[in-house]
Amino acid sequence: MADDVKYPGSGQNIWTGKDGAPVKSYNIDRERRTIDVASDILYLQPSETPFLVIGGRASKKPAKSLEVVWYDKEPNAWWTKSDDDGTDDDTDGVIEADATEFDVVDANVFRPKDVIKVARTGEVMIVSSIDGDTLTVKRGYGHETGANDVTVGGTEAADIYTTEHDTEDADNLMRMGNAMEENSLAPEPRAAQPSKFYNYVQTFRSPFSGSYDDAAESKRAGGSERERLMKEAAVDHRLDIERALVFGERNEVVSDETRMMGGLFQFINDQRETADISGSSGEANFESFLEDAFWYGSKTKLFLTSPRVGSELNQFARDRIETTSGEETYGLRLNKYISFHGDLYVATSQMFEKEYRDKGVVLDMEHIDIMPYDGEDTTLHTNIQEPDRDGWKDEFRTKMTLRVRKAKTHRILEGALG
Repeated sequence: MADDVKYPGSGQNIWTGKDGAPVKSYNIDRERRTIDVASDILYLQPSETPFLVIGGRASKKPAKSLEVVWYDKEPNAWWTKSDDDGTDDDTDGVIEADATEFDVVDANVFRPKDVIKVARTGEVMIVSSIDGDTLTVKRGYGHETGANDVTVGGTEAADIYTTEHDTEDADNLMRMGNAMEENSLAPEPRAAQPSKFYNYVQTFRSPFSGSYDDAAESKRAGGSERERLMKEAAVDHRLDIERALVFGERNEVVSDETRMMGGLFQFINDQRETADISGSSGEANFESFLEDAFWYGSKTKLFLTSPRVGSELNQFARDRIETTSGEETYGLRLNKYISFHGDLYVATSQMFEKEYRDKGVVLDMEHIDIMPYDGEDTTLHTNIQEPDRDGWKDEFRTKMTLRVRKAKTHRILEGALG
C-alpha cells in the first residue's frame, strides 16, 4: 500500500535524502519528543552564566564515555635549589668553592653532561654523575685561563648557599642544556611520564509540569502557562550547570548510582595567589598577579569574578578597559582589560558572592572543554509523564562533563578585596 494511503496527511520527513524515505513523524508537539535547545538555553540571561555561555561557544567536544580521561605533561623543569647534604663540605649552609659533591632539592632536573649555572654567583659547572639527590660536578667550568693562570673570561667557582643557610636563601641552579664531548655517544635520555586526569559525566534534570485542566483554562495575563514554566525551568537549569562547572567536585558514588563532575576550582586548586586589588596599591598588585596568570598559555584570557571585584578593578583601570564586544568570540558583551602581559576579558557573575565575593579566576579557554554526553547537550524532553496522568510533564536534561587541561595556564585570585 502506498505511503500516502496508509499514512494519510502530510508528515514531516525526518530523514535527509530523497522523497519517500521510510520514516515520517506527525503531531510533533503532542508526542514525546527530544528537542535540542542547547544553543537557545545559552542565551537566556547570558550574563548570569558567563562560563557556560563562553565555554559552550569556545569548545564543545563530545564525551564518549561516562568517565573522561586525559593526560597532561608539565614542561621539563630547568630550575632547582642547592640543598643541605649533611657533609663537612656543607658547613653552616655553605658549600665551599672547591667542593665537587653537593645535594640539590630535585636532581631529576639534571643528567650527566648537563651544564648548570648558579644564578647568584654566575658560576658555570658541568655534571659528571648523579647519585640520588647528590651531584658530582666540575666547578668553575666556564672560567677560562690563559698563560700563567691569568683569567681570560668566565666566572670562578664560589661558595654556594644551601637551604640550611642562616641568612641567605638557597642558591637557584639553572640547567642550560648539555655540553657533549667530540665523537660522543648519546646522553642519558631526559623524559617524564604525563599525569593522568579524569572527570565524570553528570546528569542534570529540571522538570516542570501542570494539569491538562489548568492548561485548558484561559488566564487573564494571557500567554501559555506551559511556556512560562519552560522559560523559568530553562534559566534554573542553566544556573545549576554553571555552579557545577565552576564549584563542583568530582565523585562516582556507586551505591547511589550517581556521578558528579569536578569543576574549575577542583582542577586548578593549586594555582592560587592572593592579591589585594583595593586601595592605593591595587593596580600594582593586580599587574603582579597577571604576570603569573599569563606566564603560561595564551595571551588572551578570561577573568570570571564577582561584581564587587569588577568594581574595584574599574576604579584604577578606567583608562585600560575597553568597552568592547566579545560576542564574535565569546557570545556575550565583555569588557577587555589591556595589560602589559596580555588581554583579559572580564565577566562578572553573581555566583561569586558570600565567601566567593573576593575571588576570581583567570582562564585560558584554549585548554578548557565543555563535553556533552550521548547527544544530551541540553535537550527539552516533552510529555514524559505517566501514560495515565491527566496532565503533562516536560524537562530540560543535560549530560556533560568538564575537561580542564594544563592547570598552570589558569590562575585563581584570592583576597582581592583586602
